[in-house]
Amino acid sequence: MTPNKENLKSLILNDKSLLVKCCKHSGDIDDNSIDIVILSSIETEQITQLKIGVFFREVLAGCACSDDPSQAIIYENGYCELDAEFNKMTTLISFS
Repeated sequence: MTPNKENLKSLILNDKSLLVKCCKHSGDIDDNSIDIVILSSIETEQITQLKIGVFFREVLAGCACSDDPSQAIIYENGYCELDAEFNKMTTLISFS
């Protein structure tokens, strides 16, 4: 069993520190914006190595000068590439 995009997204949501290094501002990531693309994979009998691209929106806190709180939230698109290794024997996955 190789992890699919939904499995990877769930793991990233549980450890958003994986994406913080790719943030340019606050490091606050909109959970609903995360989208995963598998860029490449290499599979052996024991492991599957994946290179994944992660698209996300970083939440930027702004000024609500007009007293309209909806204007206080600004988003900036972000992208990060991660390497993942899935061990088929232990079913553990690690990111780097």
